[in-house]
Parts: sequence; structure tokens; C-alpha cells
Amino acid sequence: MDPESRRFMWTVIEKISHHRQKSAVVLTTHSMEEAEALSTKMGIMVRGGIFRCFGSSQHLKSKFGTGYELEVKISKPSNEDLVNLADKLSLRDDLTEASS
Repeated sequence: MDPESRRFMWTVIEKISHHRQKSAVVLTTHSMEEAEALSTKMGIMVRGGIFRCFGSSQHLKSKFGTGYELEVKISKPSNEDLVNLADKLSLRDDLTEASS
């Protein structure tokens, strides 16, 4: 969504939520910035619908926002794999010179 359209939608959502004090607006987004701008409470869903946490943005940040978790699984490439990659990237001469 372009910035102008997004801002318009934010304004509409804010008006609805402030005008009707006893109502709730359910918004789905991947943007933490958008969630913080439009929400007083938010939940984070995992695997298509299971809520893992719920609360204010500050609560979620203080409890879960200590950093990123990255899981990487790699295997050690064989020499043949490295030579094939060097050939593919036209680095074979550089590889030969570096080993001399």
C-alpha cells in the first residue's frame, strides 16, 4: 500500500476506534509500526492462528523484544563443491593463485 493510502486507512481506523468507545477493531498486519500506531493491545499469532502473546506494545517489547533469534543449519561443503562453485562464479584462477 502506498504511503498516502496507508495514512488514509490509519485515519479511518483511528476514527472508528475513537468514535465507538465500546467497539473493537481487529487489524491484521506484519508491520509493528502499524500495530503500534493503531492499537492499544495486540496479539502475535504463530502458525496460522495460535496466539503466543497478548498485551500492549510496550509489554510485548519488554518481554519478547530483546533481540532476534536466528536458526541456521548448514553442512560443510566438500572440496569438489567449492571447486564447482568457484568455476560457476569464474573464480577458479583466483582460487588457484590463493593456494600457491
